[in-house]
Amino acid sequence: MNTKRSISIIIVVGFLGTCLIGTSAMSQTKPGEGMNLLFRREMWCLEEAFEATIDGIIFDTMELINPTIPPLHKAREKVENAMHAGEKIILPKNQDKYKEFIKLEDKFYKDFEALVKSVEKGHKEVVKDQTCKLLDACVICHERFRK
Repeated sequence: MNTKRSISIIIVVGFLGTCLIGTSAMSQTKPGEGMNLLFRREMWCLEEAFEATIDGIIFDTMELINPTIPPLHKAREKVENAMHAGEKIILPKNQDKYKEFIKLEDKFYKDFEALVKSVEKGHKEVVKDQTCKLLDACVICHERFRK
């Protein structure tokens, strides 16, 4: 019984943490600006893709990853369209380094597409290595622009 309760507590705390992160990102959006909401949706889809990727690696089932890719591509496309229209993401830290942020993001998505190709080919080891590389990129970006 204690194990079930502990797991429930962990799930609730994780959910609340995710909600708080989402709220924090959304609070950066000024009235009338939807860019950060689009960006937060993209990050949420990315989080879903990472969770599925980790499950796919652990359970040796690359098919778990595939359903998470189209929603991420769609969310990314919306962010890119908004950026091409002149909107900017409001960064919690180092807004003056926005160009660096964009370069990191572009590189990240090139690397993510390499992961997608590896998933399609069923190359588990490459998927695993690419996932580690991408997670490192997440940490670097969050350290520079989020915390």
